[in-house]
Amino acid sequence: ASRGWTPLQHLEALTVERARALLRGGADPLAGAPSALERARVLCSWSESDPTAAAVGSTVEIRSLVSRPSMNGKVGVVVSANASTARFGVRVAGEAKALALRPANLQPAAEAVEVGRLILKAAEWSPQSHELFPEAARKRAVEVMRLGYLIAWDEERFDGEGAAPGLVDLWRSFVLP
Repeated sequence: ASRGWTPLQHLEALTVERARALLRGGADPLAGAPSALERARVLCSWSESDPTAAAVGSTVEIRSLVSRPSMNGKVGVVVSANASTARFGVRVAGEAKALALRPANLQPAAEAVEVGRLILKAAEWSPQSHELFPEAARKRAVEVMRLGYLIAWDEERFDGEGAAPGLVDLWRSFVLP
């Protein structure tokens, strides 16, 4: 891994399948600085609201370029940012030099956004993110969940009725994560 980063921190270079495999293999989304989780938050917030948040090293897709429409849809990497011209230098394969593009002509590459969303999903355990955790953690979550159900439905402890879904919801919300 370059920059001393873990493989998961390179989320712009990962496929969704590879990110899932790394998470299931035990990769920690909180490891390193900036962590994969922090990078995912920036990437996903950029894709949703702030096109000026592109960072050097980000994988971007070119869009709405009038001067060279043949470049629209191509993917490149941000290699520089120039505050005085408000443009990003974007290196595209096959081009002799980096293109100077306005933020409005850039969007995060779709795969990178999906990887970012996957990492955000894996930030906390939930029934929806269960499959993203390593096997040992998934087994432990199932054991703890079963214990919660046994406690919740212990008829002797709860006057023959069990605690019902309320305790199960509390268990999921506060014990499992």
